[in-house]
Amino acid sequence: MSRTRPIAALTAAIAIGLLAACTSTPATTAPPVASADPSSSPTETPAAEPTDAPAGEPTCETVLTAPGADALAADGLVLASEPGFLLGPAMEDLVADGALACTWTKPQSDIAVWFARLPEPDDAWQARQAALVAEGWQQTDAPLPGTLTAPADYDANYAPSIVHIDGVTVFVSYADFLSSVAEAG
Repeated sequence: MSRTRPIAALTAAIAIGLLAACTSTPATTAPPVASADPSSSPTETPAAEPTDAPAGEPTCETVLTAPGADALAADGLVLASEPGFLLGPAMEDLVADGALACTWTKPQSDIAVWFARLPEPDDAWQARQAALVAEGWQQTDAPLPGTLTAPADYDANYAPSIVHIDGVTVFVSYADFLSSVAEAG
């Protein structure tokens, strides 16, 4: 069975959710996203306090806009407890350099959304950008100025994008997802 059809449906659903949210006032913080991590306790606990990120640093629970997190939840995607599989060498390189990596998955399916975030000086980004362009990434400037999109042969089912915003490099599994990233707003 081809993964193109569910991915196209997921992309369309997220795009509709994002377009519907265009007129709303942006929230200052994103609501917590449900975790796929099974709990040994059947009771609900308050939002987890980040333990790996310094105070003020984004976590997988806070990197999205409220409408972006809501769109993923509406599509049945939940935050994975571990990023698991990384979407190709560009994401792998970011994670190797210390990036926050997040994956939202739809249980019992192969549908996923990948995200990585790395605070990075402009000169380091320029070197990374030059290497990506040499590998065939194209500057599309969509949906944000400076957005690079992976070449068609990067992944059979996804066309990841990467952009540098105010000292932070952001990788997503598809360009339209950049609109859901809190720092892009």
